[in-house]
Amino acid sequence: MENNENGFENNPYSGDDGGYTQAPSGYNMNGQPGQPMGGNPYGQPPQQGSQGFAIAGMVLGILSLVCCCSGYIALVLGVVGMVLSIVSLVQKRPGKGMAIAGIVCSAVAIVLIIVLTAIGNSITPEELQNMLKEIEDMQ
Repeated sequence: MENNENGFENNPYSGDDGGYTQAPSGYNMNGQPGQPMGGNPYGQPPQQGSQGFAIAGMVLGILSLVCCCSGYIALVLGVVGMVLSIVSLVQKRPGKGMAIAGIVCSAVAIVLIIVLTAIGNSITPEELQNMLKEIEDMQ
């Protein structure tokens, strides 16, 4: 390139790449140190960890909702799901939406289990027999 009309020889980033300039590694396109283009465009810190806690919390919350009539098994599932979801949120791991869904499902299941257990324990066996007999008479 003998004719230096465009001043490409004075540009430290130009080379034999057809006129396109590339910033060196570790520099942005303005030639200043920082994040290279294409890395993290908004300067956000890279997400570390996995979504495992959030996924496990959400799955256990859904299972506790499905199994809420089984009593203590669903209660254990709900409590563990709530703990895993809260840990995922507190540690700011990815999967925030799944962690929130896990907390909501677990909380609803725990409240439902407590209410159903309270209702189930308030009925005596004699009352239950009377209710069953009335249901049979209706049919």
